[in-house]
Amino acid sequence: MKVLQICGAQHAGGAEAHFLRFCIELNRFEGIEVIALVRKGSWLEEQLGRSDIKTYPLGFRSSFDLITRYRIKKISYLEKADIIQCWMNRAASLTPKTGHGAKIGRLGGYYALKYYKSMDWLVGATEDLCQHIKEAGWNPAHLSCIPNFVNLPAAKDPMESEQLRKTMGLTGKTVIITPARLHSVKGLDTAIQAIKLLPEHYVYLIVGTGPEESHLKQLTETLGVQHRVIFTGWQNNISDFCYGSDIFLVPSRHEPFGSVLLEAWSHQLPLITSDSQGALAITEHNRTCLMYDKHSATALKEAVMTLAADDALMQALITQGYQELLARYTAKPVLNQYIDTYAKASHAEQTGRGE
Repeated sequence: MKVLQICGAQHAGGAEAHFLRFCIELNRFEGIEVIALVRKGSWLEEQLGRSDIKTYPLGFRSSFDLITRYRIKKISYLEKADIIQCWMNRAASLTPKTGHGAKIGRLGGYYALKYYKSMDWLVGATEDLCQHIKEAGWNPAHLSCIPNFVNLPAAKDPMESEQLRKTMGLTGKTVIITPARLHSVKGLDTAIQAIKLLPEHYVYLIVGTGPEESHLKQLTETLGVQHRVIFTGWQNNISDFCYGSDIFLVPSRHEPFGSVLLEAWSHQLPLITSDSQGALAITEHNRTCLMYDKHSATALKEAVMTLAADDALMQALITQGYQELLARYTAKPVLNQYIDTYAKASHAEQTGRGE
């Protein structure tokens, strides 16, 4: 089975990292060949160039890019694609109905379905996203709910973790980590305000880049916590930083699924998360996380202090989060659901053509 995976994103971020992970892991399945169509000059083109996945760099200049639209159709016929899977609006809107193979749109957010008119099938990452899709008028018979997944990281090396903490001046500190694109929806300003309310030994590690970086750095200076908030920039591998941390925080105002939540569990860190849509969908307060009001820095501070005062709770969150990950959110069970969906979508597409 030949599967085209299409994403027109330019920069690195959580969705792009998941696309890359998805392509690499799916390509390992026997009988499946993944072919990636990504934006020329993008982070994804660079990363895929280090893999054995056949990659076509395309323009993806806008949703009206007729050249990219033509090339997607041409490549689908050249490769005799069985499946064309589109990630996010631009990829879906540029994929013609007449492309070779069944067209599947994967929605990781609450997108308008006007961009997915050429799709034969849709996949939502949570039940709430699937409800959004059905309420927009999509045929529920051509809809699957399949979550994201993460890979299990390499085992922790205590000596390396201690060396990283020493190098970064974190010895004796309690380190809170958030990997995120620095965007207003990620709630990093609320997290920084909470750091101001916490005791001096708490330090905040922000792993990522984005348009809000200068604003967030200015906020740390305004609050006088610039010495307690460290911006690491984007990291292709966050494991070293996770293993050098004590608490994993996801403070998002808006997070439709949030693969980042799974990263907390995979690195066996206690998770504190805001009550975003994604967190409400896949986590459980006092079992796999501590959850707080996404608008309240005080509530976040109280969650941190609750965790600090209860070692048994901390260990329970770590253990139960990791068990939840292994049961539902690793590559094999998730990708098997996609392969089943590919078969259903192919049948639906062929039936629609009258074959």
